[in-house]
Amino acid sequence: MHLMMDDQGGNNAVTREYRKGNWTVNETMVLIEAKEMDYERRMKRSGDHSEGRNKPTELRWKWVEDYCWGKGCLRSQNQCNDKWDNLMRDYKKVREYQRKVAEREGNDSKQRSYWEMEKNERKEKNLPSNMLRQIYDRLEEVVEKKGAQTVAATAGGGGGSDPNITNLPYVMDRPMVSTFQPSLPPLLQHQLSAPIPAAIPLPLPQASPQLPPPPAPIIQPPPLSYAQPLPTIAQILIQVSIQTHQQREGEEVVAMAKAPVGLLTT
Repeated sequence: MHLMMDDQGGNNAVTREYRKGNWTVNETMVLIEAKEMDYERRMKRSGDHSEGRNKPTELRWKWVEDYCWGKGCLRSQNQCNDKWDNLMRDYKKVREYQRKVAEREGNDSKQRSYWEMEKNERKEKNLPSNMLRQIYDRLEEVVEKKGAQTVAATAGGGGGSDPNITNLPYVMDRPMVSTFQPSLPPLLQHQLSAPIPAAIPLPLPQASPQLPPPPAPIIQPPPLSYAQPLPTIAQILIQVSIQTHQQREGEEVVAMAKAPVGLLTT
């Protein structure tokens, strides 16, 4: 047992001796009943902002502790909170496994129900080893009842929800998005629907390639002048003598050709 001073309001303090150890089946059933009553109480007061959904979680679990104490379950609010989290975790695992077994029944599956397996087989399948059927059925009743009340409260404009009780059938996976589009002129619609191209950076100006300097012009050397030496006087006289001699020989040949034949034989 654990002793603790509990303030019940005003200056009166009551000492509570909290029980430790494993939870009994009766304590677990009392806790489930306390959570069910707490949810119904908060749903009725969901319209009152001072005591409805804005009430701190710590105060809600204090109410659960007080309810359990009135039913002989001597547990603290922290113990109740931890036990409830463990119960919901095990419940979700068993429920999901049972759902898969039900889906495979038409396929001649040999997979057995959770309630037909031994503890060691449950551990091998990563399932809770000690979930009792009566506790599972009671949790399922509370979860389904909570889901129906949530739908009714939502339809009536009320609020309030308990994060410790999972309401999977009524969870909205995707937010609703309005599909209303105002009518626009065709030109504007085309402009709005056309994707805006990304800005393309202008290419940097490239430096013009440097051309090699033109080759220097080839300077042709001036032609060498080969001036012939002037003939000497002796050479001129010899040339004149030769020309005169040739001229005389030519005249003699002409004269001989004109002379009569008789003269030539004498």
